[in-house]
Amino acid sequence: MMESGESVYALIPPAVETKQRPPIYRSLQPGEVDPSQFEMGCGTVKKAATFGPPRGTLKPSTNTYLRKHSKEPALPDPGPLSQTKAKLKPDLPKDRPIMGLVSAKNFVTANAIENILASPKKLKDAPPLATQKKDYGKVPGYLTKVKDQVKREKEHIEHLTQKMMHDGASDGIRHMSEEERQELIVGLKQKWQRINEAYQKMSFTLDTGTKKAKKEQYEAELAQIEKDIETLSRRVVLVAEEPTTRMESLRLR
Repeated sequence: MMESGESVYALIPPAVETKQRPPIYRSLQPGEVDPSQFEMGCGTVKKAATFGPPRGTLKPSTNTYLRKHSKEPALPDPGPLSQTKAKLKPDLPKDRPIMGLVSAKNFVTANAIENILASPKKLKDAPPLATQKKDYGKVPGYLTKVKDQVKREKEHIEHLTQKMMHDGASDGIRHMSEEERQELIVGLKQKWQRINEAYQKMSFTLDTGTKKAKKEQYEAELAQIEKDIETLSRRVVLVAEEPTTRMESLRLR
């Protein structure tokens, strides 16, 4: 019974308690006193007792409102209106042209004939033609000097080459034959091609030290082969014989 909230005591209704109201507030001051008699009463307003100017003095006037362009400076006096503008075009002729005149002249044909029969104008300072110059058809002097200089350089180089060959014959230096030179050039080109193919097959990413070293080795070998081919491309190539070859050649003599 207690769990369901029912009880035998609930059959008797409880007594209703009524609250007692407090007594009415009554002021201790008499109600017939005039508030204006007090110094801080609200019935009188002293001068300057409030902040700002007194009431009613800042009321806007209906005749002094802000108008358009009233704060802009006044424009200068334009002056008299008798100023005239500058004429851009001349005035029309006063004489009226004669109307109805027709000409039978063919202006196109007349202009063409006039230009055909006209003599050409002569220029004051016209440059002379190439055929009228004094050195026309002659070899320039600077080309002759250049050819002589090149010829002397070739003769000097050939003289030095022959002298080196003559002096180097006793020192184990000989002149390389054309067949041997061409054979070496072909062999170097084939070697350059093999190294270049291996160089092209390398990966773009050089993430290890071995790949970097291999790449640098290929580049050095290609540069050296190109330098050797350029050296063998000359007409005269001198070769120093090895000591064993020189001894064999002396024994054969």
